[in-house]
Amino acid sequence: MPFLRFGLPCRRLALLSLLTFSLGSAHAGMTEAQAAYDRESYKEAFREWMPLAEKGNPAAQFHIADLYLQGQGLSVDEQQAVKWFTKAGRQGYVPAQYQLGQLYATGRGVKRDPAEAFEWYRKAAVQGDAKAQFRIAAAYAHGTGVAHDAAAAAAWYGKAAAQGNPDAQVGLGFLYVMGDGIMQDYAAAAALYRQAAEHGHPVGENMLGYMYAQGLGLQQDYAEALAWRRKAAEQDLPEAEFDVGAMYERGQGVPVDYVIAVQWYRRAAAQGYAPAKESLDRIAKK
Repeated sequence: MPFLRFGLPCRRLALLSLLTFSLGSAHAGMTEAQAAYDRESYKEAFREWMPLAEKGNPAAQFHIADLYLQGQGLSVDEQQAVKWFTKAGRQGYVPAQYQLGQLYATGRGVKRDPAEAFEWYRKAAVQGDAKAQFRIAAAYAHGTGVAHDAAAAAAWYGKAAAQGNPDAQVGLGFLYVMGDGIMQDYAAAAALYRQAAEHGHPVGENMLGYMYAQGLGLQQDYAEALAWRRKAAEQDLPEAEFDVGAMYERGQGVPVDYVIAVQWYRRAAAQGYAPAKESLDRIAKK
């Protein structure tokens, strides 16, 4: 019979056509929504994304949540943001999982919950997200939302650092310097700090300066130490401002100059850096 011979393939063809049409419509909707967002027509973007979000599209759910969180095209509503981020996160959408980690870590739209933050970060981290891997590592390093585990911190810092995350490069560098959770290795630490510093990371720059000043993992060089510390100080890192001041006070790589030292100490002190205030008091007594 024709029905038996041709009916099943025809139904499959019809279903395939319907699916193709639906996917094409969703793609078109996402494209139009993104275009509206890019030209800052946030209300239009919301109108385009919402039907897709309601149908379960995780990318659209993420964007709806972000509009609520940022108050773009509508009033800020952190509870709605959490709702839509959660819908997307439960579908394995990495950006939403990371954002939920951020919200639970800071208490935006939800009660602050470091353990819940850790779980959402972990979901994104195991899918390879470098920022989430850094957060997981930091949680293990500081015992935030999870038991302190320096070895686990080193492992997760390593994963993120390998992807070029400068925060993780600095974090792993600290563990190498301290020999915490990993064998002490000053050369490895200096190399990691250099990677971060070359991307303009202020702590990486200042720590590379520290390694040069102390001769740890590379040859002592006060001129290089001052150059890297100054880069960090010019980004308003108070520790670096203090360190530059200290080098001028001690004459390390430069002639002793109390006037310049005081200028840098004052910059650091203005940010509440206690050692800089102590140095200013000491110099004043002279």
